Amino acid sequence: MRKSSLAITIAALIYTPMILAEVNINGFASIVAGSSLDDDKAYYAYDKEINFENDSKIALQFSADLGEGLRATAQVISRGSNDFKPEFEWAYISYDISDNFMLMAGRQRFNLYKYSDYIDVGYAYHWITPPRGVYSLPFNSGEGVGLLYNDLWGETEAGLTYKYITSSISDYQPIGSDATPSPFSAKGHIINLSFITEAFEYGLNIGLIEEYSYELPDLLALGAAISDTGVFPQEIVDDLLPIDDGATLIGAHIKYNADNWFMLAEYTVTELDPSSLSDTTSGYISGGVIFNDLTFHLTYGVDEGTPQMDAYESMLPIYTALPLANQVALAPLLFGTQAALKAQEEDSSYYIVGTRWDFHPSAALKIEYTYYSDDYSDGSDSQLLAMAVDMVF
Repeated sequence: MRKSSLAITIAALIYTPMILAEVNINGFASIVAGSSLDDDKAYYAYDKEINFENDSKIALQFSADLGEGLRATAQVISRGSNDFKPEFEWAYISYDISDNFMLMAGRQRFNLYKYSDYIDVGYAYHWITPPRGVYSLPFNSGEGVGLLYNDLWGETEAGLTYKYITSSISDYQPIGSDATPSPFSAKGHIINLSFITEAFEYGLNIGLIEEYSYELPDLLALGAAISDTGVFPQEIVDDLLPIDDGATLIGAHIKYNADNWFMLAEYTVTELDPSSLSDTTSGYISGGVIFNDLTFHLTYGVDEGTPQMDAYESMLPIYTALPLANQVALAPLLFGTQAALKAQEEDSSYYIVGTRWDFHPSAALKIEYTYYSDDYSDGSDSQLLAMAVDMVF
């Protein structure tokens, strides 16, 4: 969106509600600097040179209470990874149906992780960024409708959420990847259950994705090459391309908050229709101790990616039944398909050691060291040193 258009939209959001209700404006910012400690090994787009853009961001949120349970909310965020171009992250209306039920419509958050609602607000958690393996969806927000329920069940605060969300991005590129930015879209149902019982927080998140597509040019070219042979059936191409596929995402978390220490664990599973994308499991356990304004924390996490070899396994018996001359001609295509699928294999682990200093009521200084290792990639061990200042205002 051009800056002039954004300015007009914000002006409309501010001006119009003032006739009816007070407009509240708040925001947050994160200034993050990071550098890989290895000359020739990058970590999620951080290399040897100090980078101030990858995870830096600033946002403003506008909210207006229009009375009788009706509210409007919009959030504009500028990310360093996107050249600080302003974008609408939220833009929705909400209506209190009753004391316990609220209806939402418009652009809103996915609720698939513990920190989904405020994943961009670095001040809200102890890390500089939440563990990337768990928080790995291409996007955090989408357009749709949602129904929220909140109540007190005895000593337990209970929250149940259902959302139907659609979302798309025209130039998705996985963080730290050199893949060509490509269209990615998804739509589906999200169910979130969250509970707080005294010092315990726990929850379950379920995503039932009806349809998603990732139109990566290299994959499309590979699928076209397989189809053009006239030897392999279309079903093989369908099993290779992540186009109009479905997925199931499940996540669970639990946290215990004591007076001066905490423990937190989160686990996610993603199961996809057969394609070149892998099924994944990710999890971490994190703990910290708090001394006045200082927090010291340690996190250990694992990420596993299991390639879906359906396309290759369907090609193999057809290939072996061909005459030798045809096998020789098609060998690069067969083994290129195998290599493309195997490239999605992952068995990695990481440690994060860090500290947070709340030097101001609305600001925190963070320093972190991350060590990452992947057993399936030669020489992939890498280290990252990062520092951040997180603010809310």
